[in-house]
This record gives sequence, C-alpha cells and structure tokens, in this order.
Amino acid sequence: MQEVIGQTPIFIGGAPRSGTTLLRAIVNTSKGIVCGPESRIVPALCALSTQVEQMHMPVLQQQYGLDTDALHRKFAASINAFLAPLQAKSGGRIAEKTPANVLHFGQLRRLFPASPLVGIVRDGRDVVASLLSMEWTDGRTGQPLAITRDAAAAARLWVASVEAGTAMRGDGNYLELRYESLARHPRDIIAGLFAFLGEDAQAVEAALDHARTFDRASGINETSNDRVAQPIDTRAIGRWRQTLTPSQYATVMEIAGPALSRLGYV
Repeated sequence: MQEVIGQTPIFIGGAPRSGTTLLRAIVNTSKGIVCGPESRIVPALCALSTQVEQMHMPVLQQQYGLDTDALHRKFAASINAFLAPLQAKSGGRIAEKTPANVLHFGQLRRLFPASPLVGIVRDGRDVVASLLSMEWTDGRTGQPLAITRDAAAAARLWVASVEAGTAMRGDGNYLELRYESLARHPRDIIAGLFAFLGEDAQAVEAALDHARTFDRASGINETSNDRVAQPIDTRAIGRWRQTLTPSQYATVMEIAGPALSRLGYV
C-alpha cells in the first residue's frame, strides 16, 4: 500500500459541531503532525469505495482481476495522493479532519489497517442546538441543509455519527474522546490523545495554548474557526437548555434518547 511518505495518516471525525475543529487545532500544534483544514475528500472516496465493493466486485474480479484487497489498495492510494502535497509541504505526519470521517471509520480501517482513528463525542442535545444555529446550504441547490432547520434530521445525524464511532471501540487503534471532558480537563485529555498518537508529552503545553497559533483563516469549510481561536472553556456545555424549544427537545429525545442514555448524558 502506498503510504504518505512512509507513515499512515491519522483520521479524525465526529458529528458536526462536536469539537472536531478544536481537535484539529490541538493536533496541529504538535511539531510532528500537520492537520490541515477539512478536505471532505476522504468521506467521499470512502463512500465510493464502499459502493464499489458492495455492488461491483463480481465484475471487477471476473473481468478485471481485482480482488477486495487490490480495491482497498487503490482507494488508499487515491486518498494518499490527495494528502501527499500537504505532507510534502509541511514535512509532518498528516492528520485529516472531516466530521463525516466518523461515518466511514469501518471502511477507513479496511483501507488503512495501521492508521489511528480519533472520534469525538458531544452531548447530542448540544450538537442539535448548535446545528440549528448554522446557516449551511447545499452547494448544489443553495437551499438550507435539513440538519440546520430540522431537529429530527440533526438528531438522526448525531445518532449515526456516534454509533459509527462507538462501533470501533473494540479496535485497538481507535481513540474516543468526549468534548465535555476535553473542555473541563484539557491537560489530561490532550496528554492522552498525544500519547495515543505517539507524540512527545512536552507537546501538551503548546496544545493547551492552541489559540495562540491557530490560523482562523485557514479553513474556509469550518464555521467553528472564530470559536476555536479562543482558549478552551466550558461555555458551550449545556447550551441546549437556552436554545432548544420544548418541541425540539422532545424530538431530540425521541430520536436520540436511547443513545444519549447509553453514553451517560441522560
């Protein structure tokens, strides 16, 4: 398998508005890792590779001599080809953060058997409250995205994201973080994250001061940039209490209540 200049990339994901951009800023303070703005390429290629694998393998095997392993290598090489220029420019190990990566962690494990996978989980009620405050539109139609207007759609995306992440818990190279723990105990959580990624413990101090070096203009796809450019705090924990209407809250609990309970949020 073609790797990014000798090292497997790191993949970071989580439901949108769960803290993935904060994770990017933290990881990017390390001298050994570069985590650029989200490309959104990795989820697209993972979805395509899954579709091909599920629907077209008989033809590929019989007519083109491609087995599943060969297909995985080709898609891994394609992802690496997109990441390689950033690695060549920076000289660091690549971490790719796109929230939807979490939905494809299973496929990413097949494509990159040795890659660290990092998922972040946040209270689904806060995630929905945050999503409903966004002004995101569909790039093709210009219409508002359903997850920014419909509490049910936002809750379903949160459930799908956390379930995809927690399905990886038996994987020895998967780390799951809680946004609330990161906000309340940043030193401990960052130290654990860097130990998982094989980074020097001394890097923790720089990460605790991530706002000093974070480039808020670097990610045009990331609406959390202004917030992440500030020091870590707990202000966003429990925002749902002020912003979700009773009807929205009831909708969220109907859809996400079981997952919130399993994760200890209710």
